[in-house]
Amino acid sequence: MKIRLLGAVFVLVLVLGFSRAQSGSQEYVVTLRSGHSISAVNHAHATQTIGHIADTSIYLIKANGSDSNDTILKDIQNDPAVDSVEKNAGVKLRSDQQAVLSSTVTDATASLLDDHTLTTFFGTDVLRSYVDQPALTLAQVNNVRDISTGAGTRVAYIDTGVDPYHPALRPWLDPGVDLLNNRSTSELDGLSDAGASLLDDAGASRLDRRFFFILDDAGASLLDRGNGGVFPSALGHGTLVAGVIHAVAPNARLVPIKAFDAYGQTTMFTVIQGVYRAKDLGVDVLNMSFSTSEYSVTLRKAIADAKAAGISIVASVGNDGQNVSDIYPAGYAGVIGTAATDFNDQLASFSNYGKPVSVVATGAFVISTVPGGKYAAAWGTSFSAPLVSGAIAVIASTRGQGHTDSLLVVNTADNVDGLNPGFEKQLGKGRINIRRALKN
Repeated sequence: MKIRLLGAVFVLVLVLGFSRAQSGSQEYVVTLRSGHSISAVNHAHATQTIGHIADTSIYLIKANGSDSNDTILKDIQNDPAVDSVEKNAGVKLRSDQQAVLSSTVTDATASLLDDHTLTTFFGTDVLRSYVDQPALTLAQVNNVRDISTGAGTRVAYIDTGVDPYHPALRPWLDPGVDLLNNRSTSELDGLSDAGASLLDDAGASRLDRRFFFILDDAGASLLDRGNGGVFPSALGHGTLVAGVIHAVAPNARLVPIKAFDAYGQTTMFTVIQGVYRAKDLGVDVLNMSFSTSEYSVTLRKAIADAKAAGISIVASVGNDGQNVSDIYPAGYAGVIGTAATDFNDQLASFSNYGKPVSVVATGAFVISTVPGGKYAAAWGTSFSAPLVSGAIAVIASTRGQGHTDSLLVVNTADNVDGLNPGFEKQLGKGRINIRRALKN
């Protein structure tokens, strides 16, 4: 593997999606009809309750019998007490290694990574290339900071958590929720001593501990190359997402909802629970940087309830490089589905496109925060979505009109069809332009 030391950040290819796993096949997400009890359902089907979403009629139950999963599912579906039931699919963040770096790590972009300059950014010292990068320039972020910075808004994101000690993020983090262990939203929680030591020491001999090096091999993944698998595969994803939101809306509060573990695994029930927790917390925006082809009627209902409560919802459309029609949660009504473009406003090679796309935003070479107080350049629709979430927070800070704010961000986007022959009408309204949105 070719390693190029550039000092400021390391390149990260995280082309992430949301795929079904096979674990938990005998668990079911059940929504009861009004006036019925879960105990009666359990008694009728030899099941037991193992989870409940507060203030809803949604339960997670487990089958105890020897019948096949399909038989149990059918029996529960036919129960008059049950409004809906679905298998609790095991799901995971999928990291697909793709050769995308060669076309984007140019002399110009490499110069960003060589820039070790610090700058003061809303009370904290951060890497200048983090707050003054092409992804933000294209969205006109730097041209509106004298108008709005997201003050008074709260942006939640369902992900792997956050590095709570990152100097760029720490002052702006709200407590959030840990749905995995009810313990900590920290991505570092449970990290091995060896991994924690590497995070503390990596790059310490180069200028400053807040810098790392760049792996410019097309297929580099977060932190684990050459480190003996010390770092879990999804470590850092949540911190990256939080960093993008903060770069766009630096005065917005960040609310981590930890639903994925450090290996990128969770269940559909946990994601649904995360949406309802965001609703309970009264946030303004909810970011979901994941996607699945599996339709969930319960997740659709949760999103509808959150939207009805005034929450703007943003989701990535996935990274298979395909025209998709059924991708969720981006494809649910009211969700701002986001695809990824490059510095030339052209569709990124890995990005999905098509019907679920509402807008596009830069998703190639996005510089953001990673655990250990450091920075990385990342690729994926996972990092386009938080650009849009941050933009909505910026608009909501001045207008406070709920869904009108998200629609404004969509409807004022710059049409990029002319730069994308063959993808006309597949990229939503175009690339977001925050300055245009604030002028409307």
